[in-house]
Amino acid sequence: MKTLLHYAIDAALEAGKAIMEVYAQPFEVYTKDDDSPVTQADLRASNIIKEMLKPTGLPFVSEEDLPPDRSQFNRYWLVDPLDGTAEFVKRNGEFTVNIALIDNKQPVLGVIYAPVLDKLWTSEDKNLSTLNTQHSTFTVLVSRSHRTPEVDAYINKVLRPAHPDLVIDTQGSSLKFARLAEGSADVYVCYSKTKEWDTAAADAILRAAGGKVLRISDGQPLEYSKKEYPNPPFVAWAK
Repeated sequence: MKTLLHYAIDAALEAGKAIMEVYAQPFEVYTKDDDSPVTQADLRASNIIKEMLKPTGLPFVSEEDLPPDRSQFNRYWLVDPLDGTAEFVKRNGEFTVNIALIDNKQPVLGVIYAPVLDKLWTSEDKNLSTLNTQHSTFTVLVSRSHRTPEVDAYINKVLRPAHPDLVIDTQGSSLKFARLAEGSADVYVCYSKTKEWDTAAADAILRAAGGKVLRISDGQPLEYSKKEYPNPPFVAWAK
């Protein structure tokens, strides 16, 4: 597993360099069939990661490079080459490279790299949740660009009764999960449209840090390797 982790880390760092090259100059934004934005940075990063992970011999699934069928893949890479494209376009720096290893439908390895921060999180990081234990107020994270009325309703109905003085903070991309893993926030509520590649790497990292990502509908962990890629609404909890 450590060898695979090194491959993922190297790929994430190299993809981050390519992303920053695009970020430093004017770039065009295109719209995909699902109305989500995509840039040259997404495509370049995906190609770089695919090439750098080839020596592992494992199948490759990326937001920008989807196979016709992954039902036969028991163990494979699941990648979001640029998580937070909306934040990338806004140039607020809150975007990440996400690389996960899925094994038997579970995210067992994860790497998140934030190029602007030059900061890396992995599922092998020990004692992540002890990095930021100084926050005393119950902190709820919501998406910076995709906050929905359902999120606020959940916070007010489920969380606020137990934590009347809770603080709501906004954050882009998988940086929300990184904050949970580090212990600088307590919960992230998501009702917006996400796909498996948006959460897989972060899910692996948060699980390793003692946290969990649960479906709002039934309180069970998010599923991976489903027939379709969309996630249901979920809540991610710190340790």
